[in-house]
Amino acid sequence: MTAQTIARTDVRRPLMWGALLAVLWVAVAVLRPGTTFHLAPFLVAAAPPVLLVLDEGAAADRASVVKTGAIAGVLSLVAALLLLTIGAMDGPAFEVFPGPLVETLAFTAVGVVGGIGFGWWRTR
Repeated sequence: MTAQTIARTDVRRPLMWGALLAVLWVAVAVLRPGTTFHLAPFLVAAAPPVLLVLDEGAAADRASVVKTGAIAGVLSLVAALLLLTIGAMDGPAFEVFPGPLVETLAFTAVGVVGGIGFGWWRTR
């Protein structure tokens, strides 16, 4: 009997790019605490699953896309909570949101759903 090799999608590189985007967001927000970077949580949450599908192509499976999107959403939330804790999230929010934290949660959710949706659509 031979050992069967199970192909696994490598999610490390897309998640590394998501982590780098989160670090960049935190660094720029620390330097400019009065500025709101509205699309940063969206990019941190949406980029990894999209990059996974674009990098792996047809080899990416849907479970890996969902896992990558969930981890990217957590990265975005951790970065937002860090910014909130150190007081670097003092900029204005869009008028439909009561504050920057709610705006960040909404953009993170849209990024996760959009990234996973795109990845789901592009995989088998």
